[in-house]
Amino acid sequence: MNPKAAIIGLCGSSGSGKTLACQKIVKVLRNGNVHCCGFVSPAVIEGSTKTAIKVKWLESGDEQVLMTPVTAESQLTVGRWQIHPDAFEWIYKMLTSLKVCQAFFCDEIGPLEVLERKGWIKALEIVDERKFDLNVLTFRPSLRDFFLKRYPEMTIYDLDNSGNDEMVICDVKSLFKIN
Repeated sequence: MNPKAAIIGLCGSSGSGKTLACQKIVKVLRNGNVHCCGFVSPAVIEGSTKTAIKVKWLESGDEQVLMTPVTAESQLTVGRWQIHPDAFEWIYKMLTSLKVCQAFFCDEIGPLEVLERKGWIKALEIVDERKFDLNVLTFRPSLRDFFLKRYPEMTIYDLDNSGNDEMVICDVKSLFKIN
């Protein structure tokens, strides 16, 4: 356990920019030679429509489709999205073989993990260990209380409020002493 491990929560509603904020932070950290690991979940946009959500492993850049719109044949769903369990299995394997890094990203923890203890639950276990200098989690406002209870030391940035994405980047730069 790293007693100085920082935990940052990026909280926001759908479309608030949680994944984009993660991607910006990763870019800043990599430019400062900070080793990043974990995953982000970028949306696939065609025209003005979100057609899928992928999951991208940060170390390799490999991606898999995580969710697509619900169809009549859908079996595992969350809201209007059909979940592709093979993507969860892939990330689980990647998380179990995770090597040491400085900044760990988990985008996004939702009701599947919190209420059903499925999905990215392994990522929460990794954050619980506080092995990395920085742990970044994204989640929706409805889960704020869950995260504050589990990680009372977590600094939460509300991305529904403008300017907080830039504030978190400044704070992460300061944490790693990046100009």
